[in-house]
Amino acid sequence: MVKIEQEILVDKLRVKMNEDLPGLSSQLVAAPPFRASLFSEEDIKVARRASVLWLMYPCEDGWEGVLIVRAPYDGVHSGQVALPGGERDECDANDLDAALRECEEEIGVRVERNKVVGALSPLYIPPSKFYVRPYVACLDYKPEFVLDEVEVSEVLFLKISKLCSEDLWREYKIKGNVVPGFEIEGNIVWGATAMMLAEISDCCRDIFIDTFES
Repeated sequence: MVKIEQEILVDKLRVKMNEDLPGLSSQLVAAPPFRASLFSEEDIKVARRASVLWLMYPCEDGWEGVLIVRAPYDGVHSGQVALPGGERDECDANDLDAALRECEEEIGVRVERNKVVGALSPLYIPPSKFYVRPYVACLDYKPEFVLDEVEVSEVLFLKISKLCSEDLWREYKIKGNVVPGFEIEGNIVWGATAMMLAEISDCCRDIFIDTFES
């Protein structure tokens, strides 16, 4: 794929994300059935702020994005698949600054602000009480990754073609509950991360489908 073709696709995604986010209708595809009973509007108002980044780039047979596996720790998200990101710090001027800083800290990739194409719909995460704003950034190359081993045990690469496939979602029994999700390299993606990816999928599908089929 030549660079000008990449730029056209990225520009289309930028327009989509700034004008026509699918929002809740996408998120609900991957939402646990019991999710709505776990929090209230007041919980969202007092929640801590966090940001994550979906980082994608062209690869040999299309495009792919980056997920991480959280390192084991004494917390609710230990060992789970996630997007790079974390809590907003005092040094962060806004949510985007937090997402970019956390991406560099966790996986060693510095992303310039002009590579960020837009923000997804925010999402409340009941177990950790975070209100998370996801962002999407597009590079024109695959970066080198340097992991913070305290926070990240592994990087996973998810093809956009797989993320946008019609037969992606399955049901899995997690912590005694049946939830929607999908498998990647032996890891189950579910919960808030799956909900964010469901919206990313709907944003990307009509734009990148020609790339998958070419």
